[in-house]
Amino acid sequence: METGISPKLEYNLAGGLALTIRERDFRQLCEGLADSGYRYACALPFRSLTENPLGFPFLKGKGLENLRNCPIQIVHLEEAWNPTNEENIAKAVIAGLLHRKKLFGGIGEFPPPQVWDGLFSSKVTCDGLFEQLYTKIEGVKVISHTFEVDFPSDRLLVEINPGIELSQSEILDISIQRNIGLVFDPSHLLASDKIISVAGEPTKPYKGEWERQFIAFSDQVRVVDINPPSLADEDDLFEGKGSLKELAQAAKEAGKVEFLRVEIPIPIKWQIPGLPSHQEAFDFLQAIGQRLIEG
Repeated sequence: METGISPKLEYNLAGGLALTIRERDFRQLCEGLADSGYRYACALPFRSLTENPLGFPFLKGKGLENLRNCPIQIVHLEEAWNPTNEENIAKAVIAGLLHRKKLFGGIGEFPPPQVWDGLFSSKVTCDGLFEQLYTKIEGVKVISHTFEVDFPSDRLLVEINPGIELSQSEILDISIQRNIGLVFDPSHLLASDKIISVAGEPTKPYKGEWERQFIAFSDQVRVVDINPPSLADEDDLFEGKGSLKELAQAAKEAGKVEFLRVEIPIPIKWQIPGLPSHQEAFDFLQAIGQRLIEG
């Protein structure tokens, strides 16, 4: 039986990252999502929101004016993904192919090159734009992967993840003491040795480790990420079944989850700027949204 608030549908705009570069594509992305039932979104410091989206001095943009008549409300912010030092998009993409080795790598053990890193403006521009978005969008909350950030509690959410290096009880204690809401992503579960049994746990078998951890954190969770760990999970959700459908139902029953944040990326073939096939992506996301909110 559902109690409390009913979570709203949200989309992480980074799922259509190639459509966040040019202003016209960003408008199309937001309009298509709104028409598909998504009224809320998570934003990053996208190129389309800068005054020089492509990094060419002679091509100026409208910057944050692009949000003025946006049909969806930005409710959450995240930082850019490993931006390079290049402003020009062509140079940034090339730099992105080499960037991760410099950031992460010992010899032979660095992640694969990421063109995506180059789809953001330079780190300096991204940092400045992030501050502008935080300042100018009233009530927007930052989603962080750590508690060690300098934002007030009422403007901060922390995503539970293994890299936080805290146990379940430590995360809950900090969250409660500082009144900071949590983000639950079933693809970023804590290691089993970080979880303890709690009083009142059900004696029936869990549907999965996600259920055990969601129950443990549910009183503090404000956002649930819908992030399929595999194509099979995505297909199950499209058909209205499987663990993500069960997680969405658990979020409704918890009564304190404010948003179901869909993080399913739009297939790259549907992100090519200017193509009419974008509608197929919106139709797919609309179906996903309907599966999540239906009983």
